[in-house]
Amino acid sequence: MRDIDALLAEIARRDPLPFDWGGNDCVRYVAACVRAQTGIDPLAGLDWTDEATARALLAALGGMEAAVDSRLRRIAPAFAMRGDVAGVADPDLGLALMIVEGQTLVGPGALRARRLPRAAMIASWSTMP
Repeated sequence: MRDIDALLAEIARRDPLPFDWGGNDCVRYVAACVRAQTGIDPLAGLDWTDEATARALLAALGGMEAAVDSRLRRIAPAFAMRGDVAGVADPDLGLALMIVEGQTLVGPGALRARRLPRAAMIASWSTMP
């Protein structure tokens, strides 16, 4: 079962935090939100302390999409529910991760959390087995 209250509390806690490689990047943000609602971190092992290390690890794993595919079950974006993981196009990484908040997606932004419409989702993964 998902603990939506815990998910919403984690989103609220992270709302004022800026993007930070290894601290509040898209993977750590999503991992914290999934852990809050399920008690499990399916993205464990995707750890880095800086951009160079992140890029090297993701390249070794075949990119962000392949790394997430190996850890979570892919679903069609139309079926993504609150708390699922969303992939959005990213000009730098190819794909950035966000959490489905409801009608919006939420993830780390330059100064604080950023939100995008669900229509920005090009891939998604269920946080439930």
